[in-house]
Amino acid sequence: MENYIRTILKYRKVILACIAVITLFLGYSAKNMRTDNSIEIWLSKNDADLDYYKKFLNTFGDEEFLVIAFSSVNLFTRERIREINTVAERLKKLNGIVQVVSLADVFKDTVTSSLFKAKITAQHDRSYMNIFKQHILTDPMYQNTIISKNGKTTAIIATVKSPGPESRRQLISEVRTLLHEMTDRSGGTKDRKSHYHLAGPSVVNAELDRMSKQDMARFTPFMFLISIIVLGCLLRKVSGVFISLLTVGVCILWVTGCFVLLGQTMNMISNMLLPLTFIISLSTSIHLISHYYYERNFSISNEDAVYNTIQHIGIPIFMTSITTVIGFISLATSSIPPVFITGLFMAGCAALTFVISLTCIPILLSFIPHQISVSITNAPDTGKEHAVSRTENWFAEGLDKEYYFHAMLSWLGGFIVKHKTLILLCGLTAGTVSVLGISRIRIESDIMASFPKNSQIARDNNYIERRLMGLLPVEIVAETTDGVTLLQPDILNNLACLQRYLYSIPEVTSSLSMVNYIQKAYQQTTSDKPQHSCIPDTEKEIANYMKLASFYGGKQVHCLHTEGYTDARISVRMKQVGSNRYQTIIQSIKEHISQHLNTTALSWHITGIIPLLINVQDNILRSEIQSFSLAFLLTFISTVVVLKSVRIGFISIIPNVLPITITLGFMGFTGMKLDAATIMIASIALGISVDNTIHIFYRFKKEFSRDADYSKAVCRTLQGAGKTALFTSLSAAFGFMVFSFSGFKPIQYFGMLTSVTMVNAIVSDLFISPSCLMLFKPRF
Repeated sequence: MENYIRTILKYRKVILACIAVITLFLGYSAKNMRTDNSIEIWLSKNDADLDYYKKFLNTFGDEEFLVIAFSSVNLFTRERIREINTVAERLKKLNGIVQVVSLADVFKDTVTSSLFKAKITAQHDRSYMNIFKQHILTDPMYQNTIISKNGKTTAIIATVKSPGPESRRQLISEVRTLLHEMTDRSGGTKDRKSHYHLAGPSVVNAELDRMSKQDMARFTPFMFLISIIVLGCLLRKVSGVFISLLTVGVCILWVTGCFVLLGQTMNMISNMLLPLTFIISLSTSIHLISHYYYERNFSISNEDAVYNTIQHIGIPIFMTSITTVIGFISLATSSIPPVFITGLFMAGCAALTFVISLTCIPILLSFIPHQISVSITNAPDTGKEHAVSRTENWFAEGLDKEYYFHAMLSWLGGFIVKHKTLILLCGLTAGTVSVLGISRIRIESDIMASFPKNSQIARDNNYIERRLMGLLPVEIVAETTDGVTLLQPDILNNLACLQRYLYSIPEVTSSLSMVNYIQKAYQQTTSDKPQHSCIPDTEKEIANYMKLASFYGGKQVHCLHTEGYTDARISVRMKQVGSNRYQTIIQSIKEHISQHLNTTALSWHITGIIPLLINVQDNILRSEIQSFSLAFLLTFISTVVVLKSVRIGFISIIPNVLPITITLGFMGFTGMKLDAATIMIASIALGISVDNTIHIFYRFKKEFSRDADYSKAVCRTLQGAGKTALFTSLSAAFGFMVFSFSGFKPIQYFGMLTSVTMVNAIVSDLFISPSCLMLFKPRF
């Protein structure tokens, strides 16, 4: 270690120049960071559900969509139809739009049909617009899709070709621009202006990417600012604050640059990478700098101060880095690609932070001018005599500034020694109460819950679901077997039976299949009476009505079955629900199919982009719980190896587990759900707790070896490692608290929970760890 320090200090300017060049390059690369929360990134290449979904897209075409809705007192006027037609036609010209269905399209198809012309002739005393209005409002195929039941709200539904994140964002941006232009053109008065509402899976995906990226960029500078202020108040040395934050910045730029250069994109899981880099690098920096300022008072030169710092603190920092690497690399056992990638990068981040910190910080510290002068004996922390240098009473002033802080930590040590049993009982009681809170945690994913209730996307989503239709798409596919065709009456009756059951589910607002078009065609040829909306009795009749339905439904009907009538599709629209309710609905559909429908001639499948996303989020939860369990086991083993004691490893479980338990209990009592975003807090809590625990236990082991006095060792440990852990936790806690002001729920909860975890961790390290050491009295 001595040769390493001598070498980097000898070539410090060259090394700094190299680090600066690499940092500039990686920082320039980092500006190309992209965000992608699309469904494709969450599924492994050998995922059976994804393979079937791709097969579905190849067979029936795209199913991702967006909806534009607006209301009017009277939609059935030439002016409104022209307005709807203008929006629809402009939508069709946008890149990424596959198909558009609107009231104007139905109007054009309907008024030109011979059946409608016959109606106009028979009802010559009524206007064709009134006849069209009655026709649409009494047609169940259009209700709760392109027209509301009261006829005052309409929707333009555009099918979107499943694009990448950049293409999706570009498309949604162009649609919003179009709607703004149409709003300005729709009339001069407030009452006459059309207020458009935009929603759908494509919009949700684009908005998830936009808000997560926007809020991280908005609040990260404030996090740094708050951390600077807190560090300044605690360290009270400009050089210490500057070097700490410079090192943190270099680590973040290196990790981000490598992340981008390796072709990765940010998502709800990998968003945790940069905050974790901040915590790990800040902790390492403060440990090194704080100890350096202590050693500086008793060293004859800066080089000696740096060497003594690395000699005393380098080993525990290396131990914590190894433990962190082992803990996070357990996430790489996950089958979910973002979790796997994030686990690898978190492990790499811990290793990279160690290398950068032990290179940059010693070099930067060596540039601080050294003071010259007195000799002090019996240094309080080591018991050795050292030569001390100072000018203009600098050291005396430093001691005055530190006196009250050291006195407080000394008093705290005495308090813990005296009340160790009571403190541990209070900690265990808090943990027990938190277990009750944990029992109240709901494990559920709800995409729309990520957005603020007053956000535009939440308001638009509620508007459309309240007046028109659900925006959660589910696709049910019926595949025939043994050469059976869909045109057989009993097969179609199975589809019709399932659709009737779907309408009995409160959240289902609409379902559409080829059966609806056959029934409509049959109805039109039998006096247009609703009671005649049934399925013909023979395969030949069904085939004839399908030909008629092709004229009636156009492209829409062809998207609901394969060319050879072997596979049929039921497109279902549901209101937004959480993953638990969704799973209940899907399970009830599967049970109905198995109990009441033909499963011999038909093979049934449920697919779609949103079902896949909800399933993946639930898989993430299970995967991360398993990964965390493995991480905890590996961390325990590494702690035992690092501290060379199985007993100490078991003792360390209490201060390591307690912060996690209290944080999860806090989630339960406050009603926070455990989802793909908040589940990562357990890994963060474990990383923070283990880091500080190892520093405190290692320092205690060193202090205990001096005089074998547990009480004095505890007091000296708190004055050394305890002080540094306090600095780290408080600066990070206040910094991350900034994110709790975000309107985007995943970021808001992450900031809040990280701050709570940091506070829990430092309380556990300052009170519970020393109490455990005093009570169990491990031998070293």
